[in-house]
Amino acid sequence: TAIVTGGGTGIGLGIARALGKLGATVALASRNQEHLDAGAEELRRDGSRVLTVTVDVRDPAAVDAMVASVVQQTGRIDILVNNAAGNFICRAEDLSPNGWNAVIGIVLNGSFYCSRAVGRHLIARGGGGSIVSILANYAWTGSAGTIHSAAAKAGVMAMTQTLAPQIEATNDYVC
Repeated sequence: TAIVTGGGTGIGLGIARALGKLGATVALASRNQEHLDAGAEELRRDGSRVLTVTVDVRDPAAVDAMVASVVQQTGRIDILVNNAAGNFICRAEDLSPNGWNAVIGIVLNGSFYCSRAVGRHLIARGGGGSIVSILANYAWTGSAGTIHSAAAKAGVMAMTQTLAPQIEATNDYVC
């Protein structure tokens, strides 16, 4: 079973399609029910086993509820793909605190909340699993108009690099 955040459209839907073709049950997660419904219908036409979960990854309680729902419906989670993102082009000097917080909340905080919730499930069941976080080139290089998204993606990269050695050392789950 794989949870793909931001799974109703774009890269997330493409990742979900590939996982479904490989035999995974795919849980599409998004704030937008219309995106979820359309994405799930498309994947089901391809023969994939799909469920949908409406969730705002910025809300840790909602993320915990998402994980509980997927486990209740499928019995387990094996893969998390942190793909949910928000971005818009904006000059740094014009970026509002709300704009900054919206992107940081979805990309960085959401990736942490999802990794923590799925990680706890993996540890509780005895280990085994993968957490994949989708980045962008500007996490390494920066790019004009993307200060909020670049900072968030760089934070996700650092988070993943920080978790990986700890996880490998305990062999609880793989990140």
